Amino acid sequence: MPETARNEPRFATYLPNELLLDILSYFPECRLSQGTLANFVLVCRQWYDAGIGRLYQAPYLVGKKYDMFVRTVCPSVILHVRKSELAGLVKVLNLSHIVHQGNKSTTARLLGRTKPSLEIFVAPQASFAVNCWASLSKCSRLRTLDLSLVSESISYQSLHQTMRQLSSLENIYLPRCNSSSDDSGLGPHDPYLSWPPNLKELGLAGNVHGRLIWGLRDASTSFPPTLHSLRVEHAPRLSVESITSLFEKLENLLTNVVIRDLPLLRHGEMNDVLNVLPNLTSLTIATDYIDLAFGLMEESYTEADWAQSKPLQKLYLVSSVSYDVDPNLAFQPTDMFDLIDRRFLGRLRELRIQKSIGWGEVEDGAQVDAVELALRDLDRENWYFGRWHYADVRGKWSRGMTYDKWRAGTRQGREMGSKMYVETDR
Repeated sequence: MPETARNEPRFATYLPNELLLDILSYFPECRLSQGTLANFVLVCRQWYDAGIGRLYQAPYLVGKKYDMFVRTVCPSVILHVRKSELAGLVKVLNLSHIVHQGNKSTTARLLGRTKPSLEIFVAPQASFAVNCWASLSKCSRLRTLDLSLVSESISYQSLHQTMRQLSSLENIYLPRCNSSSDDSGLGPHDPYLSWPPNLKELGLAGNVHGRLIWGLRDASTSFPPTLHSLRVEHAPRLSVESITSLFEKLENLLTNVVIRDLPLLRHGEMNDVLNVLPNLTSLTIATDYIDLAFGLMEESYTEADWAQSKPLQKLYLVSSVSYDVDPNLAFQPTDMFDLIDRRFLGRLRELRIQKSIGWGEVEDGAQVDAVELALRDLDRENWYFGRWHYADVRGKWSRGMTYDKWRAGTRQGREMGSKMYVETDR
């Protein structure tokens, strides 16, 4: 064997950057990949340059990992003394798992260091306070602001003053524990009651009631036309009158709504939500607030009236553990079957059922299976006649195929076909 051949390395020492990036694309974007990414960047300098951005893009922070992250991103309390170039790589700062490790000054410092690149911020439970607002208002690229876990009362005025400087915000979630509306000064002509121009989803929670909710209703014209999703949850003082009045003001905008964990709502008080919001395509609702009259379908409605079916495509039924539910009037699988079979929900494509609502019990098992079969038959019918979301699919992409073959044998069929899940409680 020639001497040069014996001296050649057994393995390649260099891979093109394009190949490294392709390898990284197979890593799932979840916390389980964080350890693998950390090992990836330790191979050599080239691999480090290719993978370090992905490693710090959305770090999973908990326990000692959080302490190490803070020391890396904030090596010095004073920015001009020593700063970290890695801070500019962070796009997602999720502090939802931080309870006792953090403090308010550290949260403010992290926001200040990551402000050039930060796009998503999930605030911690106990270490977010008034000193964080200044740093937060400078995160010009922020798209999602999630304050839902914050336990310390905040000022709505400070929140709105911050939002005015964050023109890129698309999703805002208010904290479950927030300040009283008495000192917020909210009203229809308040200069600071303005929402970001690109707002898409708003989460209302905590002490939203009375003057605050009426102020939101009266100022509904200030909501941008991009708003399409509203989450109303964990608001112990919010009444059905307040919710309905806000829905009526936003009826032309909202296509996705979440209604759960609202103690003042009674059984059956949300039966008309599909009529109040005529453009609703996705609904998450606790079965505690609806009964067998859900949807208010007329007795004369039949399968022949399919063209008048509601636009709802996704329905997620959950439980809010209310004790004010009449079992004789409870919304049951047979009621769900009737809404599908008579094509009142003729566009429904996805049905998710939380296990805690009790539909998975032995006596209801066959009824749940019947609902799933009804949903499949509805989907088959819509596909065959090219209705609704299948208008551009039937004939163009499925020529010569049966529904079952199209659904099981094509990627499009697996993605567009009807789905039903019974999910365990989170």
